Amino acid sequence: MPTHAELRIPTDPRLLRVARVTAAAVAAELPYTVQDIEDLRVAVDELAAAAIDGCGPDGSLELRFEVSDDELVVSGRVPGAGAPTELHPVAVDLLGLVANGHSLGVDGDDRVFSFTKRSGATAP
Repeated sequence: MPTHAELRIPTDPRLLRVARVTAAAVAAELPYTVQDIEDLRVAVDELAAAAIDGCGPDGSLELRFEVSDDELVVSGRVPGAGAPTELHPVAVDLLGLVANGHSLGVDGDDRVFSFTKRSGATAP
């Protein structure tokens, strides 16, 4: 299996399902349980939705899926979107349950996020 995959989609919320399906497809090639894959889909959805919030459908969401033996790191970038709004406390709690660490912030003018999901691991 390749060590990474990349995806670019418009910042249209209706297309977030493409990001979720891609994450699940990458994870299905790893030693992940069905619950791990569902957790990954939830984390992609929460962070990608926060990253594109307020952007309109004409921007682009760039995703990178980096694979190692027992973990998947997903990172995202929305060029030129600026700082994101703060994650809702419920989303923060949910991400704490389904991911092994996450971040949402800004890099220059770009809105960025990342999270890690370990195989069979219980998120801290």
